[in-house]
Amino acid sequence: MKKVLALLLTLSLLLCALPAMADGDSRLTSLTHNCPNTGVMLPSAFDPNQTTYILTVASWVSRVNFTPTAAGTIYVNGTQVASGTACANIQMTNEPQQVTIQVVNGSSSTTYTIFLQRRPSERRTRVSAGYINSIYQSNDKYYLAADLVTVNYKSNKYADGTLSSFTNDSSYLYKYPISTHCVFYVEQNGQTVRCSDVFDFQTALSKLVNPMFRIVYIEDEIVAVLPYSADY
Repeated sequence: MKKVLALLLTLSLLLCALPAMADGDSRLTSLTHNCPNTGVMLPSAFDPNQTTYILTVASWVSRVNFTPTAAGTIYVNGTQVASGTACANIQMTNEPQQVTIQVVNGSSSTTYTIFLQRRPSERRTRVSAGYINSIYQSNDKYYLAADLVTVNYKSNKYADGTLSSFTNDSSYLYKYPISTHCVFYVEQNGQTVRCSDVFDFQTALSKLVNPMFRIVYIEDEIVAVLPYSADY
């Protein structure tokens, strides 16, 4: 009996002498997404201590992904993701979604939740600007793929007109259907020339280097494409 008690006492002392599992920092150090031009996140600035966010993207965005960075092991919706690497694309629908990002470091764990949603469809006239990547056909419809930029106008005063600059924070391609009556213009030898149809425009586009255009939509369909000139 004394031997058993001595053995138990020895084991107890050994267990007490073992170092406790380290609690590492399980917080994210940064979190970005692939829709900086159209996505609005609340809170707008990422804070490692803020664990809940809402990200609202444009109605036409079909895929969203996140790039988390942390010292520990990262899981996005249960799938492990390397720190500083984009997770798999999350397919967008018209229904809100919940994305969970868990960081595990030793015995410490922190879970972040992002509520993901689309804005209601902007079925109205609007103007964008960007680089045209391609024009392609799907079934009986033509589509335009463009890398849109953010245009920053000088002011809202009429006297300042359309003076603007632009920034391009993402290379994500947005794809829109082209109206059968879309009007295309290109700049050739310092002159603005109207193309006769989408095929004529494709030919002219192939001769341009990194062309930027203003793109006009009505009811989510492209109705006009015009050359863009940087103002300053």
